[in-house]
Amino acid sequence: MVSEEERNLEAVKRWAELYNDDVHRMVDESYGEPFEVDVRGQFVMHRRETFHRAEAAVLAAAPRRRTRVERMCAAGDTVVVEALLFDPDQGEDWQTPWCAVLRLRDGRIVSDHTYLDASRWPGFRAPTKR
Repeated sequence: MVSEEERNLEAVKRWAELYNDDVHRMVDESYGEPFEVDVRGQFVMHRRETFHRAEAAVLAAAPRRRTRVERMCAAGDTVVVEALLFDPDQGEDWQTPWCAVLRLRDGRIVSDHTYLDASRWPGFRAPTKR
């Protein structure tokens, strides 16, 4: 029998893969309803349209940006991810470590508290509300 932690770790592995391969599928498939993405100290998103616009802006500035998960730890409905954002086209100077505390329900993320220095992110702008 697969534990809740094992299921959640697999869902988060898929989330990271989709971030690298098809970020719009990540938004649609990895996040439940309702959801909250809180990039701590930067902005909060609750709507898919806003999330899609934010990710499209990042892709426009850094189309080959990637994340590499360094560590994950699961306890109950929560997975903590420690990772690195980078873009081979931006050179070695552009990379930023980040950490996310994700809460999942039924295999989908409902709460995403991400900690990162967004000023190091090419094309970063806080998403506008619509």
